[in-house]
Amino acid sequence: MELPERLEGALNGLASQDLASRVGAVEELAVCSSVIAARVATVFETDEEARFLVFERLGRFGSLMIEPMERVYRDAEDQSLKLMSASALTYLGSNIGVPSLMGAIADGNPDLCMAAIALSAAGVSEAAKPIENVLLECDLSDTQTVECLVSSLRRLKYSMSESARLRLSEIEPKWLRDSLLS
Repeated sequence: MELPERLEGALNGLASQDLASRVGAVEELAVCSSVIAARVATVFETDEEARFLVFERLGRFGSLMIEPMERVYRDAEDQSLKLMSASALTYLGSNIGVPSLMGAIADGNPDLCMAAIALSAAGVSEAAKPIENVLLECDLSDTQTVECLVSSLRRLKYSMSESARLRLSEIEPKWLRDSLLS
């Protein structure tokens, strides 16, 4: 039986007066939900055009997405897909991708900000020092990266070292410097 028919049958069973039918319907809906989550993960993995849009909505599935996204993460050969799936997993509560995200905390890495944001949002305190180290190395004229790194450190409640604060004190204009140092 195809998924739409299984889903319709389970929804009808949920409305039944018979207790065994309702319980069986709940079990069938759980199976259908797992099948749907696996299909969503496949779209995330294979459809580059839709990937980011799917990424933004994965949390709506909650813990159902962890297992299929862990499979995507493990199977990913493309580094960008691996890091994006690792990032999604941290938001879903899985730390399997933390080592890959930590490896992306490097000056010049195109996925640096995604990794810093994901790690700080997940409260991975071990990321603070590597993030600060990149802040000490990065091009200060790249304000997007600097702001991303500083906000990630703030989210981790990390007190920047004096050398990082001195480095940030070189930033112009004054309003930007003040916002980064406050």
